[in-house]
Amino acid sequence: MAKNSLTIRDIAKMAKVSHTTVSRALNNDPKISAKTQKRILAIVDKLGFKPDARARNLVLKKSNLIGLVVTDIRNPFYAELARGIEDKAHQVGYNVIFCSTDHKPERMDSYVHLMLDVGIDGFIFASSRLHEPVVEKLIAERFPLVLVNRKIKGEGFNYVVLDNFRGAYDITQHLIDLGCKKIAIVDGPSSVFTGLERLRGFQRALKDNKIALKPEYIVQDNFSRATGYEGAKKLLEMKDRPEAIFAGSDYIAMGVFDATEALGLRIPEDVALVGFDDTEFASNQRIRLTTVSQREYTMGSMGVQILIDYIENKELDYTHKVVLESHLIIRESCGHKLHRPGAGVPKVLSLAKSR
Repeated sequence: MAKNSLTIRDIAKMAKVSHTTVSRALNNDPKISAKTQKRILAIVDKLGFKPDARARNLVLKKSNLIGLVVTDIRNPFYAELARGIEDKAHQVGYNVIFCSTDHKPERMDSYVHLMLDVGIDGFIFASSRLHEPVVEKLIAERFPLVLVNRKIKGEGFNYVVLDNFRGAYDITQHLIDLGCKKIAIVDGPSSVFTGLERLRGFQRALKDNKIALKPEYIVQDNFSRATGYEGAKKLLEMKDRPEAIFAGSDYIAMGVFDATEALGLRIPEDVALVGFDDTEFASNQRIRLTTVSQREYTMGSMGVQILIDYIENKELDYTHKVVLESHLIIRESCGHKLHRPGAGVPKVLSLAKSR
């Protein structure tokens, strides 16, 4: 019999077992004895048989595939998050397929259903809005999934997120400690967890320091470089322009940096700049961005481990709720080396070294 014409059922007949048992032997399933598995694998090796993955998946109802949904893989944060997810998944025997939604709900729905048709074992969502019907439906159906970076409203789901409120509060407080009073924010939308929590942390820090926030100093749109550019251009062309800008992500900060250069201004001499994420871009010698570390690689790796536990132990009746501690990374963009009138000693002096 030719090798390429062999099927799992052929191997099952030769081994005098069911085709399900053959599939379990090929997947190291502990439900069969070591003796039976050894006998089956000996036949497979002798015949040079290579199993059809699709047929095996139908038998086991398992594909060892994870679906990852992000907004924009060009965003350095998502690239580093995806790397942590991919590395951990490979380590535990899974593969990852991913898509970018480009902030469009219809694309989110389309990709989710496409991945379900492919037969993935579980989802990692890194781009959900606070209200995300397709995700809420999956949770209600107890389909294995984990939310990383963002949460949705409600309970009963696994997530790994950062303490975004604390991170935004601390970095805003740092600017205030440096003597900044007129501080603007260019942030993502309040319809997503990260945008909402970072804005809340920013506002609370100003309130606690009795600093009035001008409504025109708040710019919100997508977490994109374009948002940073347009937002910063608007702010820096004001007659009463801000002394500092808090970019709600490092990707937004890239756009702010571009706009500042285009206007002939300098960071931090003319305007202080801070970001959020601590992506590889932030430590660039030319940028030296003060930011909040999200530990995106760790976040992704933890998300995979939680998801695999759920996939392989669906009877679990509890959820994992992980909130990572934020860390302020101080570099030159905030102007901590400049003398600013009224500036005191910063409460945080954890100066970052170049990567």
